[in-house]
Amino acid sequence: MPSTSHPFSRYLLLPTAGFVVHRDYTSAATEELLRRLQPSQTESVLEAFGGLPLRVVASASTDGTKVVEMSDDVAALLQAQAPGLRVVPEQRYYPARAPRLQALEKPSGQGDEAPAPRTFRVVTGGPQGQPLSDCMVVVLTNPNTGTGAEGTTDAQGEVQLRLPASVKQAPLVAAYPLHGGWPREWRNVTLEEVTTLELTALQLDFADARRRLYGEPSVDHGAGVKVAVIDTGVGPHGDLPVALGRNTTLVEPVDQWHDEEGHGTHVAGVIAARGNLLGEAPQVVLHAYRVFESGVSGASNASIREAIRQAVLDGCDIINMSLGGGGSDVAISEAIQFARLSGAVCVVAAGNDGGPVSFPANDPLSLAVSALGVQGAWPEGAPQERHVTQPLGRHDTFVARFSNRGMQVRLAAPGVGIVSTIFDDRYGVMDGTSMASPVAAGVLARALASARELQAAPRDAKRSEAILRLASERAEDLGFPATLQGRGLARS
Repeated sequence: MPSTSHPFSRYLLLPTAGFVVHRDYTSAATEELLRRLQPSQTESVLEAFGGLPLRVVASASTDGTKVVEMSDDVAALLQAQAPGLRVVPEQRYYPARAPRLQALEKPSGQGDEAPAPRTFRVVTGGPQGQPLSDCMVVVLTNPNTGTGAEGTTDAQGEVQLRLPASVKQAPLVAAYPLHGGWPREWRNVTLEEVTTLELTALQLDFADARRRLYGEPSVDHGAGVKVAVIDTGVGPHGDLPVALGRNTTLVEPVDQWHDEEGHGTHVAGVIAARGNLLGEAPQVVLHAYRVFESGVSGASNASIREAIRQAVLDGCDIINMSLGGGGSDVAISEAIQFARLSGAVCVVAAGNDGGPVSFPANDPLSLAVSALGVQGAWPEGAPQERHVTQPLGRHDTFVARFSNRGMQVRLAAPGVGIVSTIFDDRYGVMDGTSMASPVAAGVLARALASARELQAAPRDAKRSEAILRLASERAEDLGFPATLQGRGLARS
């Protein structure tokens, strides 16, 4: 029996092909093994395989995907002794937001000086204005090393950060609100007993990059098309009627699909909001699939795989994934292929580190979307200015500095300073290919809604290919290289 002293890793156990056992491809022994592997709080021992120890964390179905914890040695032995299984490392993927300032290292004082709490107050509408909760405040005492402190404001709009008493002026301070205001960054801020940071209040009639490029959508756009949002969850929000919601983390209740983070609701609003704000396709049938566990960093490839599968089974035409950052993965690629073979298209954020297109956007069967901005489509002093690149394209557009690039990019859409919904009936601003992807998905939903014959076509690979061709044919060339914009700006 292998030693259990080695650290455990997480793996996915998959059938030979597909999501569940198919007896044309899988032996009876492998089917029996998968059926025996059910979630447990304790370690199991596989007596039939020489007593291999592992713990089953989650199960998508009785004879389908399992998530297990085991040592790398046990994984190697299991793969050798159960060749009908595919043993795949668990990967984690993250919301595809644009990078922003972070405090990477805690500050130290002079000599024995201990850091002391400093109060920061965030308001909109002037020094005595409305306090803003849920705003990330970042104070850097050394921007070159990322030394500083950060925290989130409370209901009174205040947060205490521990900084050395000797620091009288902060070289760089940033406020990134979840809702209610535009972000801002300041240089050389004099620190007071209570330092007040004033933000520009968010107005829903502000013409952001999406509005400047597309105008105000019709409330009738998107009728008859089903769009899935695979993300941190959606809502609750009065502007977002969710036709179907599921939690596919495999470890949380299926009906726990509402958003606790904000990202997924923002993404969904860009596509489907209808109320105080309009998305690009307000009449789509919106499905929400939550793949991020509460309090856990990153979404598992097992959760994403199951969400794609479920979205296809639920009849979705377009599947938006504003996430990435992990390595390439056979479990997700197989699910994307399943979608393509079933008449659906996966629209995926290209990524936000200015490098090559990330996975799953770089999967050959994905529709990868890069991020654009429109010069000046934000209030004065907002940090969106630092995402601008030259040269400008048509309509004063630019390719966002953070946007990933490469031959896998198929379309571009606005992703700088995008206004959308936040859970609990709030509204906020976000940047990233995370925002560009749902704009493209919403615009594609509009196009598909007007192509009645295609909408009614058999759900097979030919339908998916035709949807992709529709997206390509409607795109507008903005004058950028294809590795930056693909065919161009998503148009309907």
